[in-house]
Amino acid sequence: MTRLTNPRMAGLLVALVAGVLLTPRHMAAQQERRYGGGDKDPQPTKATLAIVGGMLIDGTAGTPVSHSLILIDGNKIVAVGTKDTLKVPPGAKTVDAGGMTVMPGLIDAHVHMDTIGHTDYQYWHQTYRGRIQEIYAISSRHMLFSGVTTALDLGGKMEDLAGYKKKLQSGAEVGVRLKSTMGFITDLSESYVATWHRGYQTINVHNAEDARGAALKYIASGAEVLKAYTGLNGPEVKAIADEAHAKGLWVTGHVEGIQNTIDRLNAGQDAIEHTGGYALGGKVPDEVIKLMLTRRTWVCPTLVTNGAQIDAVEWPEFWTDSQRMKANTPPEIWADIRRSLDYPNRVLTNFGGFVHWRSADESKEIFQQLYHAGVRLLVGTDASTPLNFKTDALIREMDLMVRYGVPPMEVISMATRVNAEYMKMGSQIGTVTAGKLADIIVVDGNPLQDMRDLRHVAVVIKDGKVVKGAAADAAPGSSPTSPTKSGDGR
Repeated sequence: MTRLTNPRMAGLLVALVAGVLLTPRHMAAQQERRYGGGDKDPQPTKATLAIVGGMLIDGTAGTPVSHSLILIDGNKIVAVGTKDTLKVPPGAKTVDAGGMTVMPGLIDAHVHMDTIGHTDYQYWHQTYRGRIQEIYAISSRHMLFSGVTTALDLGGKMEDLAGYKKKLQSGAEVGVRLKSTMGFITDLSESYVATWHRGYQTINVHNAEDARGAALKYIASGAEVLKAYTGLNGPEVKAIADEAHAKGLWVTGHVEGIQNTIDRLNAGQDAIEHTGGYALGGKVPDEVIKLMLTRRTWVCPTLVTNGAQIDAVEWPEFWTDSQRMKANTPPEIWADIRRSLDYPNRVLTNFGGFVHWRSADESKEIFQQLYHAGVRLLVGTDASTPLNFKTDALIREMDLMVRYGVPPMEVISMATRVNAEYMKMGSQIGTVTAGKLADIIVVDGNPLQDMRDLRHVAVVIKDGKVVKGAAADAAPGSSPTSPTKSGDGR
């Protein structure tokens, strides 16, 4: 038997044979699905909103679907398919996503609602403490109009956050879906807490029973997760974790050294924030990685925390004149932030007054070790630490992950489906699938080719309402505008 050694000729022969063997039934099936694969959702009789066209990245890490059609009724997705498999029901509003990317709203697993990137924390908290709910609202819009529809706040003051959440739930404010720790649990000296810029946000404990009491107080205030912050030992963390787990919550926090990491994970801490504390000189000990895998620990690297500082020093124009920040920040507050950006390498007061160049390199090394070992990773930003604006933070974090070796589709899935599962919201959000809440964004670009295309968010849909884009539904505190093919500048 003759063997074809020319790959091109072999491919041509396969194509010719396939064409000859295609029956009318096979041809009809191929035509029926020419706009993409996937299961077909049944045609609904009613929809309030339709997203027509666009390449769908649904968050599951599956194959993208071209010429997609998504139908929404009220605040839920009722059908996902293509222009071949679904029709727009009469009366539905439409969003034209042709030539763009449709995907789930992004989720940031680590933010701070009380800051907006000012480089002097002490000054910021002294100046804006009395306007903190206004700052929450600004932070929320910064994220929402940038495509982040859900966020996890890891700090704050319980009374302030409870008040702001009520405004979100009542519709008095438009903003992200927000989960929060309602504050910090620490074991620090009383003198330090008295002068710490976030001292008013912490319950400071000194033994396991104190820690248990703090956990119960935060849970009663409405916390969905508890933050075991600095200074805590194993027994204190265990007391916090026991109360959290009994109520179906989880515990995240910092770690301080190899032994403290081991003690905390064995005590029940579910997640670790940042890439520091459990590594030595950029190397994570094997025993720590094995324990992370055994305990199924989540790690939120927050790579952008150092990356934003370095880029701001090297490329100051993109920070000092950020159009997205200007567009969605009251002028006098932006002017205050803007003044703090002069000479960023000299005014990082919260980070020791200097840029952590080596820390960025070590973060890359640590991240790659964790990723290749199979540790469960999240996408979070620590926004708004100094220079780490919420308008860009998550996009930059995702771009860094791609540059550090993670395939773009996997990064998108991490920032949507995986983050939703971590936040115990996987049944509600994180994928564009029937039955989920309609949190969807339309991007003018292709993040699978360049993650930085996520800067061009043309349409944001949250809870079934268009809050940014051509068909935007007016909402309190929002300022939606019509999108263009290059985005609207937010």
